[in-house]
Amino acid sequence: MKEALANIRKPDTPVGDIRSITALHNGSFIIELETESLASWLRETTSKEALIAHFGNTVSFRTRTYPIVAEYLPIQLQIQDDAFLRSVEQDNNLPTNSMVSTRWIKPPQRRSATQRRA
Repeated sequence: MKEALANIRKPDTPVGDIRSITALHNGSFIIELETESLASWLRETTSKEALIAHFGNTVSFRTRTYPIVAEYLPIQLQIQDDAFLRSVEQDNNLPTNSMVSTRWIKPPQRRSATQRRA
């Protein structure tokens, strides 16, 4: 993998190298890089294509998602709306489209009649 990264580097490639490689039970690997700038560069289309060309179609990139719990939201919020996600991203200085989905932990039909927050 280090050889592949070295072969696709260009003069404007950010500094950094591979920090670790974890082998998964399904035969896949998780590759951790030393810097965020190097990871961002590798996610760019031209860099991805160069790495895929080096290894063939055996390489795939997956965006990881992480669950986050926000407590005590007013139940009248329309958290399923895409506009809600974009608003939360903007209010919290997150990259656009970094939030994928939202849902209530407790289904709305299970709320009490007097409940105002969830």
